[in-house]
Amino acid sequence: MNLEWYIIWNFRYEILSGLVVTAQLSAIAIVGSTVVGVLFGCLSTTPSFFLRKICNSYVELMRNIPVVVKLFFMHFIIGFDAFLSGVVALVLHQSAYISDVTAAGIRSVPQGQTEAARSCGHNYLQVFRYILIPQAVRFVIPPMTTQYIQVVKNSAVALLIAIEELTFQTQWIEHKTFRGFEAATAVTLVYLGVVLVIAAIMSGVQQYVNRKWP
Repeated sequence: MNLEWYIIWNFRYEILSGLVVTAQLSAIAIVGSTVVGVLFGCLSTTPSFFLRKICNSYVELMRNIPVVVKLFFMHFIIGFDAFLSGVVALVLHQSAYISDVTAAGIRSVPQGQTEAARSCGHNYLQVFRYILIPQAVRFVIPPMTTQYIQVVKNSAVALLIAIEELTFQTQWIEHKTFRGFEAATAVTLVYLGVVLVIAAIMSGVQQYVNRKWP
């Protein structure tokens, strides 16, 4: 196979542009899915049967609808613009998994601690703030890292509605040069770099939490 790696240098600005769009899309979706997922995860562990049913229904619904279906629904049915459709689809999809991770982290804290706090006169919000959340954070960081990486990977579906992210640029370079292998290899390495950055950040967060709440 005669490889022409200079193609990557010639299209470096397109790859950089795709990286910027992927980073923007992923960063906003990570923040949004964390907020929504943690909220639903916390509510799903409350004593309220009604709240638990709502949260569980949301999680089951979002987990069983493919992200591409959410993407098309937001863009072609609701009528959001392409970027907003991508963000909303990713938030809805990944927040369901983050909700499960959050709930599992909270349930990993021994029930006796909650009961002891309640018997001391703390309300449920105080129990969450001072007892459950500080301990659950330590358990959820590793699986949260996986979920954030999934957001980056799933962001590739945005090319289906013409968002010019990394995978879109890969196909555009292949269309222009017929050098798909070189383009795909370069973009794969870029994705790997993004994933390693996320893993490094989350590792730093884990170390910080371990020092703050030993």
